[in-house]
Amino acid sequence: MKALITGASGFVGTFMTRAVMNKGIDVLGVSRSTSFKNGIETGDYRCDILDKESLKEILNSYKPNYIVHLAGPAYIPDCFNRPEYTYDTIFTGTLNLLESIRELQLVTRILYVSSADIYGGATKGVLSEEDPYEPNNPYSSAKACAELLCKQYYLSYGMDILIARPFNHTGPGQSTDFVCSSFAYQVAQMKRNGKQELYTGNIDVKRDFLDVRDVVEAYLCILEKGVIGDVYNVCSGNATPIRDIVNILFQQAGIVDPIIRIDQKKIRKTDIKVRLGDNSKLTLTLNWKPKYTIEETIADLFIYWKENIHVKE
Repeated sequence: MKALITGASGFVGTFMTRAVMNKGIDVLGVSRSTSFKNGIETGDYRCDILDKESLKEILNSYKPNYIVHLAGPAYIPDCFNRPEYTYDTIFTGTLNLLESIRELQLVTRILYVSSADIYGGATKGVLSEEDPYEPNNPYSSAKACAELLCKQYYLSYGMDILIARPFNHTGPGQSTDFVCSSFAYQVAQMKRNGKQELYTGNIDVKRDFLDVRDVVEAYLCILEKGVIGDVYNVCSGNATPIRDIVNILFQQAGIVDPIIRIDQKKIRKTDIKVRLGDNSKLTLTLNWKPKYTIEETIADLFIYWKENIHVKE
């Protein structure tokens, strides 16, 4: 069995590669910057998702049984400044992938990784797969468009496509562009330098966080057991206040009486107070369960940053 992962050099792509390999499946990972064959870096299959001909050549030579489509921008603030690039990469990139598969008549199962951000500013308490799209930024709108594209290719051509809608996720190795990793990095720096100041955005909101290691296991579960054409929320089912993340980190670091400063540049105009997902479809129909608590995830993230900036105990 063979799997192809787009966006393999990214945060989730790295963990996804390991998880698939642990199943005894050969993995080809492609991205714009590099490529990987069973976790070993090689430039032979480097490919931009917008380069359809190169993508088609790779698909034709490798003929994967599974495809996990992760490629695309993930940092939402950048998408406001580059909406055209965002739509091109997310929507046109997905179209290139699906059209290449259709034209080659490949028999393969595709997992399109969308985003819970497609629910946008929905104020409903718990969000299920049946809730409507309410995208409020270029990223979420492009993801919603790509979802519709996947649905159309399933209905029109009978392609074996499934859709995952991940909520917030974090873990060791994540970029400091993202909230938990940013805080963990700052707290590790505070520990090393003996300073007390942490710079944050709005920490009085709640988000549904999941460990990236649980996320990729959920993706595998969907690939193995998911119903063709279906959508699955990938989330913990618990809303954690961002302030709690900060407090966990301070406890991990043994920092007393820290100073929290709000950085207005980190405040999002479209922020909502609570985003919480319903994961019952994934847990009840596919028997998936998360393994990591938020405390364990944040502890591992903090350890990652301590090791990477050489914090002495």
